[in-house]
Amino acid sequence: MAHHLAAQRAWAGLRWGAAAAAVSLSVSACASRPSPTPPSRPTPPAAAPDFRLAPVSFSQLPGWREAALAPALAAFRRQCDSFEARTPDASVAREARYGGAVRDWLPACSAAEMVAPGGERAFFESHFVANFVESGGGQARLTGYFEPVVNVLWSRAPGYTEPLLERPFDAVTVDVGAFAEAYDSDVLRGAPRRLTGKLYGDRVGPYPSRAEIGAAPPSPAFAWAHPVDVYTLQIQGSGRIRFPDGSERRAAYAFQNGYRWRSAIGRARDLGRITDSSWGGFRRYIDSLDEQGARAALAEDPSYVFFANEAITDPTIGPKGAANVHLTPMGSMAVDPAFHPYGALIFFDAQYDGGPMRGLVVAQDTGGAIRRGPLRGDLFFGTGADAGARAERMNAEGVRFWTLIPRTAGTPVALADPAIAG
Repeated sequence: MAHHLAAQRAWAGLRWGAAAAAVSLSVSACASRPSPTPPSRPTPPAAAPDFRLAPVSFSQLPGWREAALAPALAAFRRQCDSFEARTPDASVAREARYGGAVRDWLPACSAAEMVAPGGERAFFESHFVANFVESGGGQARLTGYFEPVVNVLWSRAPGYTEPLLERPFDAVTVDVGAFAEAYDSDVLRGAPRRLTGKLYGDRVGPYPSRAEIGAAPPSPAFAWAHPVDVYTLQIQGSGRIRFPDGSERRAAYAFQNGYRWRSAIGRARDLGRITDSSWGGFRRYIDSLDEQGARAALAEDPSYVFFANEAITDPTIGPKGAANVHLTPMGSMAVDPAFHPYGALIFFDAQYDGGPMRGLVVAQDTGGAIRRGPLRGDLFFGTGADAGARAERMNAEGVRFWTLIPRTAGTPVALADPAIAG
């Protein structure tokens, strides 16, 4: 199954000490009600793995000469719009340890606009240096995700019993990195840069889980759909919603409650409630339950995503990822931003449908199930059912990554032994 995952853009590695410090941050300017006891916080994951880079020649990238590079160039051009809007001296990486400054990428951005079809390979070889990514741990896995198109109604009706909720007014995002620098705190520097939570009077605490949100929705619904369709949108991070008159809008990612994604489908399988763990099999299982039972089955996943109701200005492009850039089918990938900066060019070597699959993509998204190390990725396949069917088949273990860095940028990550990079 394609678990993205862009949906789970929440905290993914908060240590207990950082959690205690961050949750206690005062927001007294927003206080208006008594402070109830916040719910218990999610269990923090294990320490993150380390990684190293080793410069290699492009001839050492398997399948480089045959790979289709046009999608990556299109994605890179969109990323460049974001780079060009930033201060040139700013660091490209907000969490990762390589990538250099924005100014290092601008010459390649200017040159990218002039590349004619067929000239993609020469462009990348001229402006970038390839580096093999050696991981000291974490997952080495590549999955796929897509933008679903689901049928919705404006109001609740039989079969359309699950709401698409707007971002709640009490939802907050804390920039932990800013507090780390302000307080000169090594504890906070060891935490993810941002975490999400809820206002409890004059304090910030973890946001309620899916079960609690379902029992008392904290924000208005702008559409209603089948429960599994809403869950699909939440896992993929966003999607297109189609109304009975044929009009479409986008349910865009707005906020996630901070819990790590746990597959409700996998849980139903592990409990012996289903034997068919495909999306179709899970939908049939949910349809066999009453409304309360369906809600409880989905609540096995505590993660919850809220959406924004947006117009679709260009139907040929995908939703925006975590990098705030519209995703390009087969040219964008979700990564762990603790290792790869948004905008990084990553070449992958994986297996798909029994054969090799290689390609160049741009890191433009992330997700709770993707924050698992430098070799964990989620490839964006596009929009609709066909893209979804192809994404569902993408589940490759033992993948290899290379990252392309501008020739003018430094590589502060410790270098690996080049002998292992081929």
